[in-house]
Amino acid sequence: MADENKTLGIIGIDADGKATVREPVFVNLSSYKNSRYLDVRKFYDKDGKWLPSTKGVTLHAEQFTELLGILSEHKEEILNWINGKE
Repeated sequence: MADENKTLGIIGIDADGKATVREPVFVNLSSYKNSRYLDVRKFYDKDGKWLPSTKGVTLHAEQFTELLGILSEHKEEILNWINGKE
């Protein structure tokens, strides 16, 4: 398997490719040295090109599954906290 990267989604960039937040977040599937990961990372604009920052997390399958469980279990609590309802 060659090292690969596929973008699943981008948070904070509009349809024209302009940032709507300071540091947009890219959600990517990636591979490195025969291992596959989910990468959630902030990007920055340099000369009109989006480049990855060091701010992010790369998860293998077990970590992703655990994170998904935590987020699902605590969804309402997280949303209430973020929205200032707690």
